Amino acid sequence: MSKNLCFIVLLLFFCTVYSESLVFPPYMHSYGIRKASPKHLFMFFGATTHFADPQGLAAEKLESWDNPATKKDDDEVIVYGVNSGQHEIIYNTSMYSLALFGSKGSGKNNFLFPKGIAINSKGDVYVADSGNNRIVQLYNTKSALRWEDTFNGKTDTDPGLSGPLRVALNEDGDIYVTDAVHRKIFVFSKDKSVRKYIPPVKNSIMFSDRPTALAIADGKSRWSYFKNERVIFCADNNGSRLWKIDFNGTVLKYTQIPKGYSAYYGAVDFYHNYWITDINKHCLLKFDHDLNLLEIFGNYGDKKDQFIEPRGIAIYKRFGQVFIAEKKGAQYYWIGTDLKKAILKAESDTKYNLTVNSSEYSFVSLISLIGKDTAFYCKQRMVFPGSDVITITDSGKKIKNHPLMVKIEPTYSSYTYNFWMYPIKISY
Repeated sequence: MSKNLCFIVLLLFFCTVYSESLVFPPYMHSYGIRKASPKHLFMFFGATTHFADPQGLAAEKLESWDNPATKKDDDEVIVYGVNSGQHEIIYNTSMYSLALFGSKGSGKNNFLFPKGIAINSKGDVYVADSGNNRIVQLYNTKSALRWEDTFNGKTDTDPGLSGPLRVALNEDGDIYVTDAVHRKIFVFSKDKSVRKYIPPVKNSIMFSDRPTALAIADGKSRWSYFKNERVIFCADNNGSRLWKIDFNGTVLKYTQIPKGYSAYYGAVDFYHNYWITDINKHCLLKFDHDLNLLEIFGNYGDKKDQFIEPRGIAIYKRFGQVFIAEKKGAQYYWIGTDLKKAILKAESDTKYNLTVNSSEYSFVSLISLIGKDTAFYCKQRMVFPGSDVITITDSGKKIKNHPLMVKIEPTYSSYTYNFWMYPIKISY
């Protein structure tokens, strides 16, 4: 067997087998803690707390944590988890320490079965305090959470929130809250007054039951691919129907998710892909920004790529860091990519179409090993998720059926550490 062929076999073994839409970060990035368990929580807090019905998650890079003189800390994010059954927030005060905030009650520094949570880089934190029918506003002083205020939209003519479940923010500082009883989304301005409702017309019918899986894709964000898109994603009908709505409340699209699946929490990434957790099927579903299904990831269990009742999900958009809460813990992934199909078709001696179907925005290369040389017929061409076509006309020569391989790489931070290669042949 030639050295080149041995090399190809090794690449196929180490790369193809482990191709994933989500990948574990390298050991030194997470010190091997990719799945947080009750044992890990006990190491930090002893018997002070335990996982009890974890719910919402939020992740962001705090401006107060950033050292502009270095890039080494750019991926050091703060993550908040709602520990609903314990009526508290669990969060990291550094890359090495955790803290708790809150206790059971209805006053200051109290929660009652909180659910969703949303944050921004300035340190503002908003919690859907479901049992108290209010939104709690907190502030991170850089090292600790501080109680700020509560609000619920109650006026002389409006009873306000009743069972707030999910909360999200846009870049203007507006706060979006799903309401279980009123079956609508409250939109609060920064001064905590109600700006509008979705559906926008009182007594109009849109959501069949409580909206859930709320997520905002705001093109005004620094970490946003679609700069002109500012939309709301959510689900209703027991989580079986998804909505895409603009900020004025106009429905842009709605769709049913695969039969038997249901949305629980939602988050969006840099490319406005909409990720939802399914607590019953123990998996994640990934849709593009037009609500086309891209991937169903995971199944029941406690091994790699498995979940036990996934709940809250948070994505740091800049680097594709993904955090997922479970029944008794949490998991940490990076966004990777899957190549579902690749077809190379010759249109002429110097023109070829490479059709790829991937689960993610990706870099694709077509490589051939000829003797001791490596030829790139196309290198790091970006493709969209789903079916996309790369036309190769700049090779200047006929592509021969030497051992050809398609190399696919993610565009996020996992790009530095992960790539996958697949054999391919030319069709005529």
